[in-house]
Amino acid sequence: MNHIISKTELSKFLKTISQFIFKFISIYLVTISPLMAKTSVEGKWMLILNGGKGQIDNSVVIGAPTDNKAAIIGELSLSQINEKWMGHVEGGPVDVKIDDNVIEIVVDSRDLAGFVFFRRLKGNFSTKEMSGTFTIEGTTETPEAGGKWIAIRKDPNNELLPPKPVDISGLWTPAPGVDFRKYSMDLTEKAKLWHKDYIDHYDQPNVRCVSPGIVAISAWGAYPFEILKSEERLTFLYEVDSEVRRIYMNKKEPPAYYPTSGMGFSNGYWNGSDLVIETQLLEGNVRDFRGEPISDGARMHERYSLSEDGQTLSAVITLLDPANYEQPPIRRRKWTRNSSTEIYPYECDPDSFYRQMYDENKLEMYFERSHRRQID
Repeated sequence: MNHIISKTELSKFLKTISQFIFKFISIYLVTISPLMAKTSVEGKWMLILNGGKGQIDNSVVIGAPTDNKAAIIGELSLSQINEKWMGHVEGGPVDVKIDDNVIEIVVDSRDLAGFVFFRRLKGNFSTKEMSGTFTIEGTTETPEAGGKWIAIRKDPNNELLPPKPVDISGLWTPAPGVDFRKYSMDLTEKAKLWHKDYIDHYDQPNVRCVSPGIVAISAWGAYPFEILKSEERLTFLYEVDSEVRRIYMNKKEPPAYYPTSGMGFSNGYWNGSDLVIETQLLEGNVRDFRGEPISDGARMHERYSLSEDGQTLSAVITLLDPANYEQPPIRRRKWTRNSSTEIYPYECDPDSFYRQMYDENKLEMYFERSHRRQID
């Protein structure tokens, strides 16, 4: 005999099914939500402060200023290890917090006067874009206002384009930068050990009139330089330390006896209209004012882009030194064409350095630290 379900029984049955489905969906969302967040934000992004969608300097789509100020641009990488979020901006570590689709990033930076401050970014994210606002924390020489930020997935396309050389010869002077001026880098244990004993007035090469090398010179961007071109090479004439750099465009290999040096050995090629420079045979040195080390045999990758009007030259400079850095440090620089400027002689008298050491009775200490100037 067939059992006829009453309305009351049907109502109870449907209620039980509804409760079961609700619990299942709740458990599913709790389980899948962190995975969705991970899928949504892991990877590399182009981070732009005070920027919007568009193009900068005829390069890949990474954003453009919404006002007359230069946008600050940097590469943001995010990963999750053992349920902990790890973040890097321009190769340096940053604090990251993610809750549902809300993200907060704290980036340490240094202004031109040497003040260290923080930019706190808060916003929301989707699979293709992040956006929000940022504030400034800490002291800066020139007060910096907060503003808006966005981040767009970095284009993974590394396709080598047919060469389309452009004329970058001439005199170039520094322009307002787009660099984050990221303060701390992700040092290896080896680099941390070396850096622990760093004293700038003893270990910086330029204080004793020794060239700081191409890694520091190209990243400083505070002095003019000139580019000369010939059929088989480009020559960069820097005002800093009156250094001369040859970029071989004919795939020339360094001789077997070629030594490591602060300027290294550079080869260049055109990727579309971008000049790409690969430098090898760098000697042990320090990367910048903080004294973070460069190992003997490190490499450097540079990419120069010329604006459509031919008046602005931008560069992305990456140090490749896995012995000292968990992530490659990145700097961004910009110059404007200026035919009326001059490359002045770079005068430096090392006697003033050694005289000070002598007057302060520190010469012996300086010589005892000579091993600090031989970086492996």
